[in-house]
Formats: sequence, C-alpha cells, structure tokens
Amino acid sequence: MSKPSICRMGLGFLLLYGLIPALIGYFIVRQWAAERTVLAVCAATLLLSGATMLMSALWLLSDLGNQRLPVWTGSIGSILSGGMLVGATLTNVLPCSGPN
Repeated sequence: MSKPSICRMGLGFLLLYGLIPALIGYFIVRQWAAERTVLAVCAATLLLSGATMLMSALWLLSDLGNQRLPVWTGSIGSILSGGMLVGATLTNVLPCSGPN
C-alpha cells in the first residue's frame, strides 16, 4: 500500500459533493411520470453526473493506481451537473420564484 497523498484525498473529498446532484436527480427521476419531459432529462443528467463524481471520489480515495482518469471524469461530471443547473435555471425549467 502506498503512502496516502493529501492532494488525492482532498480531491476525493471534494468530489463527494456529487452526492447532492445525484440525490436531486434521483428524487426527480423517481417521479418522472408527474414531471415535464425536459425536467426529467435534466434530472437524469444530474443523476448520471453525480454518480460519476461519486465513483471518481471513491476511485481516488481507494488508491487504485493512475490518478488522472478519476480526476478527469470527476471534473467532467462536476462541470456537466453545474452547467445543467445553470441552463435549467436560465430557461425556467427549474422555476425560481423572485420578487414580483
């Protein structure tokens, strides 16, 4: 077993935040019949990107060898989930109430 790397552990713990988009996506996909199609697609994307982030975090924390691939896949999942949330908010797929 190799010596644990602080950088790898830090990135792994940050990628554990993938639990949030994965849970949001799961709870929306679970009731997909009651939601609009666009929202269900956004939820499925959030579920997949969050799961990718979680798997990358577990890969980094378990020390399975090469470090570049889990960092790249986790960062792509993070960018995808963030972009999906921004895009869904700007197009009013996710309704955000504000002052009228």
